[in-house]
Amino acid sequence: MIPQSPRTIAFFAAKMTVSVLLFAFLFSRVQWSNVSVMLAHARFQWIVAAFLLLIASNVLGSYQWNRLLRAVDIRIPFWKVLAYYHVGLFFNNFLPANVGGDFARIMDASRSGQSRATALSTVLLDRMIGTVALGGLAVMTTLPAIDHFHLAAAYLGVLGFFLLAVTMLWAVFHPVLLATVERLMRRIGLGRFTPTLDELSERLAQFRGRRGLFVELLTVASAVQVMRIGVHVLVARALMLHVALPYFFLFVPLLAVIVSLPISLNGIGVREGAGILLFGLVGLDRGSAFSLQFTTYLVAVSVSLLGGLVFLVRIPYRRAVARNPRRPEA
Repeated sequence: MIPQSPRTIAFFAAKMTVSVLLFAFLFSRVQWSNVSVMLAHARFQWIVAAFLLLIASNVLGSYQWNRLLRAVDIRIPFWKVLAYYHVGLFFNNFLPANVGGDFARIMDASRSGQSRATALSTVLLDRMIGTVALGGLAVMTTLPAIDHFHLAAAYLGVLGFFLLAVTMLWAVFHPVLLATVERLMRRIGLGRFTPTLDELSERLAQFRGRRGLFVELLTVASAVQVMRIGVHVLVARALMLHVALPYFFLFVPLLAVIVSLPISLNGIGVREGAGILLFGLVGLDRGSAFSLQFTTYLVAVSVSLLGGLVFLVRIPYRRAVARNPRRPEA
């Protein structure tokens, strides 16, 4: 188990408090009898369709990560990449911080024989490309809603999120940044990590100048985000909610940006509260908007359980590998 610093524990406690308080507030504002009736009468076939579409988006997301892995010569069969990706999703949903899944992916990818810094470079870029794609989609799709729904302040926040994501992606490849970070680490007593940072910089340098690869992966990441908007649409069909398709493209990317902010435990409470505010603008009552967001979250958790199953199934195999290292790793 990774030791947790007091600051990390305090941050986790603060996020949990935010989620609990938000849920308590929503509990007092939502008619739960209507929510329970709506969930009880959800059309199962549309829930299954949402489940399958989310899996398809994860397959595409796995392809995106696999392209980055191959770019640094980490060659893993695609079915393993897909399994590692879902294990990461499982840990993201069931660990206190959203980085738990990234750590699991780094550990799994490094079993191929490459260093952890090499695996870290792929996960880091995979995250950043996804964030840039999400921010860019949100900037484009929410632009028409500024005047109609008076979302100017929210749009400025989304624009700031996108620009920050682009800046961070650019900074990863900027040589001056590494020297600045190394000096800062030495001042705070973390100079021993400088060799690891140097290696990470070398691995990231392998991606410099590969514009074609980044254009391809940004396209793939954008397609993943569109498919996840589709998951919301299918869940709405399952709950028999009548919301015009363009509103999902207006609100879901904005919701995704809001949920990605580290202000609650895995977005719980924030997701539902923001959904009530945004979908309330187009006539959904609080119970319906809450049901839409919460059911979509449950679909995502259900899909991530596939990763939990993979994790459990491979435990005996990896124990056998530990006893007999000549067997191939799963």
